[in-house]
Amino acid sequence: MHASSSLEQQNIEKYIFQIICDKLGVNLAANPIVQCGKATIRPDFYSEEPSIIGEVYAHIGSLKPPQKKKMLADILKMLLLEKVTNRTYRKIIVICDDEVLKAITGKSWGSACFKAFDVEIMNIDIGEDKRELLLAAQKRQFR
Repeated sequence: MHASSSLEQQNIEKYIFQIICDKLGVNLAANPIVQCGKATIRPDFYSEEPSIIGEVYAHIGSLKPPQKKKMLADILKMLLLEKVTNRTYRKIIVICDDEVLKAITGKSWGSACFKAFDVEIMNIDIGEDKRELLLAAQKRQFR
């Protein structure tokens, strides 16, 4: 396996996706292409009815600035979808670590975006085995 492979994260994101489907009791579409005006977006999960859009982050530990920017860009995509469709969506960011939760619920302007734009944060317990896999992958990928 190549050092930069993200296979573990992808598998854990699929696992988290199934937990979210079960928790919400909704048959969500995984990674669909969603028309957004003249553009398209590709959220990690989506449902037309009920109106749900979300992203999953399989990461343990502190976030680097690009990772925080990715979350903010994802919020912006969700807001764009609401604007162009003139609908309100249940906007969800799913994480799997308390340290990530602290990073995105602090006092920064980025954290304020979650509250200001009604973006839910779901912190899912992935269990110790998957947590160990994820940590090992992150350690291998670190350069």
